[in-house]
Amino acid sequence: AFQFPVALAPATASRAPSREAWARRCLTRAWKTSSAAAAKDSDDDGVESSKFRPKVLCVGDALFDCIANDDARGVSVAKMVERNAWTPFPGGANANVATALCRLGTPSAFCGCVGSDEDGDVLENLFRETGVDVTMLRRADEGIPTRRVMVTRSIEGDREFGGFYGGLPSNTFSDCFLDISTVADDASDAVVEGVEWLVCGTLGLACEKSAEATRCLINRAVSSGASLCLDVNWRPVFWPEGAEERARDEILALARQAQVVKLTDEEAEWLLDIPAEDALKNPFVVHEKFPDASAVLVTAGEKGASYYMVGHEGFVEPFVIDVVETTGAGDAFTAGFLHGLLSMGVRIESFEKEVGAEEQAEAIESLLRFASATGALTCTKEGAIAAQPSYDQVESFLIHGKKVWV
Repeated sequence: AFQFPVALAPATASRAPSREAWARRCLTRAWKTSSAAAAKDSDDDGVESSKFRPKVLCVGDALFDCIANDDARGVSVAKMVERNAWTPFPGGANANVATALCRLGTPSAFCGCVGSDEDGDVLENLFRETGVDVTMLRRADEGIPTRRVMVTRSIEGDREFGGFYGGLPSNTFSDCFLDISTVADDASDAVVEGVEWLVCGTLGLACEKSAEATRCLINRAVSSGASLCLDVNWRPVFWPEGAEERARDEILALARQAQVVKLTDEEAEWLLDIPAEDALKNPFVVHEKFPDASAVLVTAGEKGASYYMVGHEGFVEPFVIDVVETTGAGDAFTAGFLHGLLSMGVRIESFEKEVGAEEQAEAIESLLRFASATGALTCTKEGAIAAQPSYDQVESFLIHGKKVWV
């Protein structure tokens, strides 16, 4: 029979759970070591402890989000640049997931290509400091820059991508040049063959070389037993002009290979022609488009999130927080979901067999509350990575209903 981790153990039916008991039902227990210690831990013979080998491989983009300053909310990219009213923050969807996982306590690895420039140095150092395995991180040839994305902000703090720094074409940045031949060595094979999950976005599909690398890595990981988590992550500015139909076809084909599909309500409308409101209210209709997926996760920012997972459907109310900036919230949500699932020690493909029927709904709700809290906390500082919480911070937030740390 499935055994709940201590933090997921349900309250007894004899009395209503207290606020603290309910919060603890909505948590998953992680290894209680810092990610930095995890990255350095080794056995006496110098071989990295299997406990801290990457469990998740995140493939895709690492870049800088050049986010409008607080005094530039509501202005255009042109005005933002004219005023020099922006600040660069490390980010990139898959980089965000990798760092968020490590901060929660799940060892992760990143595969992607950054420039041989100062921005690339900063990103590589950030990965190392956070504990992310960089065995499969590659550096582009001199002169190919790390991508910088210009991000405008609404008065409420919501962001919109508005092109690239310097007005450069999308296909000129380092992340487009991930070459599959450079990640086919023994060390890379060991990472790919050892992970339980491969997390992938779709931005890499926009360029021929990175698209080939992405598909090959997915095939290698899945054939080695990993599960695929796909974030639709539709960003038209990354794709060539006039490529929207091709993008839709390629993203849909890739998503139909995934065990977990994560998308926003607006992406459901763009990709599947399901009205955003319907996608959030009835995630089963989204799952019907991905019948082989074990879970479909629909996020909608301040409107909350919904899910359809192994026959269970539900909605997670949004948390009340002081939003500073929303970049990376969905990536943190993904990290929280995977962290929780891994902490339970259950493969998603066998979830229905390993978790008793009477426990499934509660366990799934717990996973999604934890994921939502992780995403919410990421909105409390500027930048996608700066506010990513530790496990203890998510636990505290769920217990107290607010941040009680600085």
